[in-house]
Amino acid sequence: MEKGLELQLKNAEIASKLRGSLMLFTQFFFPILTGRDFIISHPLGRESHFITIWKALVKCTRLETNKLVINVPPGHGKSAMVSFWIAWCMAKYPDSNFLYISYAKTLASSHTETIKRIMSLRQYQLLFNVHLREDSQAKDAFTTEQGGVIAAFGSYGAITGRNAGLPGLDRFSGAVIIDDAHKPDEVSSDLIREGVITNYKETIQQRPRGINVPTVFIGQRLHEQDLPS
Repeated sequence: MEKGLELQLKNAEIASKLRGSLMLFTQFFFPILTGRDFIISHPLGRESHFITIWKALVKCTRLETNKLVINVPPGHGKSAMVSFWIAWCMAKYPDSNFLYISYAKTLASSHTETIKRIMSLRQYQLLFNVHLREDSQAKDAFTTEQGGVIAAFGSYGAITGRNAGLPGLDRFSGAVIIDDAHKPDEVSSDLIREGVITNYKETIQQRPRGINVPTVFIGQRLHEQDLPS
């Protein structure tokens, strides 16, 4: 067998395994991106929260869950897990449209920048043949050559010109991600907290393009009447 063909077959096998497992995908690309291994916790008597969250996110990809709420305290890797999940989804469905929303657009942009860095890795592009368009590579909004979009927004502001998912499809095509909808030092303000909730009901809820576009809430609970409630 020629060396070039052998390498292609090996890459195809690796790509297939990584597309089939979010955990393997994360463990493969996390060290390349950060220079550190992805360490899965092994708590006594219960499942690791990493495993639990991975399973829940995969259910969204399989359209088994349309609305997912994950309550996680700070410092447990929630945003990293969601970022790698989105990059994994793009390896499978590169025409997907994602909205990534946090209490501040700058925070959301820092997470979408991480996704962009994963998808810009040479190994990612080699294995999955997914590339970003040369003319659309801002850290807060970028597009794949297949037309997929990942865009960052703030939970209190307007969302213009972007949608989540694609209409009329019976397979996964993107999602709305709401990662820390409320700013901790503002959530006690009824005016600001209710403004976030109103913006969700009047604006964000209108952005999924079909019934098969999940919404994922992830973050710590900050108030009895916050958005995830």
